[in-house]
Amino acid sequence: MTKYSLSNLKKGAWLRGRDRCQHARPDRAAVPEKFSYPRKPVTMGVPVIFRKCCCTTAELLGDAIRQYTEMTGIAPFDWEHISPAPEAYQWQMMRDDKFYVVSHGFNTMEEAMAAKAKFVAINRHVNIWTEGEERENLRRHFEQIEKESNERVTYDGGDGRGEMYWREHPFFQEGWRDYLQQVRRDRAALPEKFSYPEKPITMHVPVTFTKRLGRTEEQLADAIRYFTELAGIVPFDWKHMEAHQSKLKSPDDKLYVVWFGFDTMDGALATKAKFDAVGRSVLIDTEEDEPGLRQSPQTDGEEEQRAPNL
Repeated sequence: MTKYSLSNLKKGAWLRGRDRCQHARPDRAAVPEKFSYPRKPVTMGVPVIFRKCCCTTAELLGDAIRQYTEMTGIAPFDWEHISPAPEAYQWQMMRDDKFYVVSHGFNTMEEAMAAKAKFVAINRHVNIWTEGEERENLRRHFEQIEKESNERVTYDGGDGRGEMYWREHPFFQEGWRDYLQQVRRDRAALPEKFSYPEKPITMHVPVTFTKRLGRTEEQLADAIRYFTELAGIVPFDWKHMEAHQSKLKSPDDKLYVVWFGFDTMDGALATKAKFDAVGRSVLIDTEEDEPGLRQSPQTDGEEEQRAPNL
């Protein structure tokens, strides 16, 4: 049994493009954390080839993501290394070159076409597809696999249902548009704050939301669900830290802190290790320390944490 998603189709024909090394720049961009925003009706994929030089792939990818974010006005929701590269690109690649696709989401085709025009203006080609086109391409792809083998293909739509036989997934059934609308409503809904007895240990998770990724409520809902999966328990509270607005990089950014309670330090440290593993900083304190830390979350430098990608 093999799991498939849209990433499998990215190995198809993409239009060519290349980003060149900018190693002379003093302000090299590191690869940012992948941002999260609800699935959007239109996707624009930007193919890019990185040629081996004295720069790392992470530096080259960071430069590309920063450039594309400035051009589109929205951060990409995903980027992926495709290997082997599509045949349409292999002729122009050297042995150590790497092929990536950077994906941006848009609410309307007009928004996507406006972003595409900016890339066309600098002689860069992009691919644009709708949810309906994605669904049809995936359907044909899965049917071809089943025709050529006895493999039972599974699909994970990233909606929390997990893997299932693709024909049984609501994305491939009648009413699929209603299904996508419900997924968007579910992701945008901020969960109710849960109540459990006061615990002696508190773990603070700071997270910064940026305006260009959509409504703060939607980003916060995504972050809470993601943190809950990591922690294995629900948070008991979350709050917008308005007093620290001046410390943020952009006046449109918003800093929140999400709080989890634990009975023992061992339990808190075990959960902290899960957050550390995904590169997310957290703070832990006891009842004696709590008042001070609640009012002073770290927001500068490496401690400023963006919304997670789900």
